Amino acid sequence: MKRSGLTAAAPNLVTTGNLVVGLVSIAMSAMGHFQGAAWAIVYCGILDKVDGTLARKLGVQSQFGMEMDSFADYTSFGLAPAALCWFLCTAHGIPAAPMWIWIAFCAALLPVSAAVRLARFNACGHEDPSFFSGVPTTMMAGLIATFYLSLVDLQVSIDPAWLLPSAAVVASALMVCRLRIPKLKGQPSRLRNVMLVSTLLGMTMIAVLQVLPEVLFCLGCVYVIGGSIRARAVNGQQSVAEVSSQPGGDL
Repeated sequence: MKRSGLTAAAPNLVTTGNLVVGLVSIAMSAMGHFQGAAWAIVYCGILDKVDGTLARKLGVQSQFGMEMDSFADYTSFGLAPAALCWFLCTAHGIPAAPMWIWIAFCAALLPVSAAVRLARFNACGHEDPSFFSGVPTTMMAGLIATFYLSLVDLQVSIDPAWLLPSAAVVASALMVCRLRIPKLKGQPSRLRNVMLVSTLLGMTMIAVLQVLPEVLFCLGCVYVIGGSIRARAVNGQQSVAEVSSQPGGDL
């Protein structure tokens, strides 16, 4: 019985870790430790993947766990990136209007869009088992964090504070749009499973060592762009199949 209780609590403990690290990211942004705050968001993404996988593998998915996960996701992938955007762009003082209004708008748009997406996901009575509707908050927060880290790592001459607000607007739009993105889950092919696990382990190692953030950013972009193209192809095939199945559809 005790073992069953510990097993049921394991995913929630990981979710709690996700929430705590998200709060740490917000605090680090407020203190001006922007690279640390960005890496903390990446760690939250890893923890979010782990807690969902644990819940499914252990068979302990619950309504409480889903609600807890939503609160953690909103903190780590809505509030934390917004804090990074705001504090980074105002690190040398709040600029004059209308610039500070633009920064505030872009920063606020992230948690608002994350809340809309999470509420829509929770309110939906069913979901496509193979595709997301809109880019997940986890992915978008990770892209914003690794975008900033890549600019710093590559020593780009452009101040990231000029680019991050615009990136926040794009990320917010992608979260709430109806763009279909394939889910990262086990595949029937053993080779595909090995490739997926190897990629995730490699990304985790990069995050732990805090090196090559541009690799994580590029992989994320490939997943979003390539996944949306694949989803459109699948939709096209399904449409053709539906037409062909109708009487006279093959004429």
